[in-house]
Amino acid sequence: MVITLVGEKLAKPGLEFVYYGPGEPCKSCRLARVCIGNLEPGRRYKIVRVRNIEHPCPLHEGKVRVVEVVEPAIEVLVEPRYAIAGSKIKLSFVECNDKNKEELIRPEGLFEGDTVKIVEIIGDVECEGRKYKLVRVMREKE
Repeated sequence: MVITLVGEKLAKPGLEFVYYGPGEPCKSCRLARVCIGNLEPGRRYKIVRVRNIEHPCPLHEGKVRVVEVVEPAIEVLVEPRYAIAGSKIKLSFVECNDKNKEELIRPEGLFEGDTVKIVEIIGDVECEGRKYKLVRVMREKE
């Protein structure tokens, strides 16, 4: 579990977001270490708890709230031979140029080479005549 700050309007349990990096005002903010110091650019986070603490912020319409976040499970396509529930694999994105499946081929929050644990096999997906497995994974922190 990670403690961070999010805009008051976004501070709702269950909300997922991708952290893209600090804004210009963050560089001189006294809360930057807590707010953005705990987050990794390009990763997806899910708010699990909103605390009743707020702070002023020039980016988020005046206020941010303290929240607890986790990295959620993310759906991704993998080669069928790697789709074994409970196994850990080094993520290698499949080759497919179907723009409608882009979020499953290269989902935000995961990077090629991440070590992930397959927590669930959801089903089969065909892409450009090849069959892949749609799985739900959790990133393993190194």
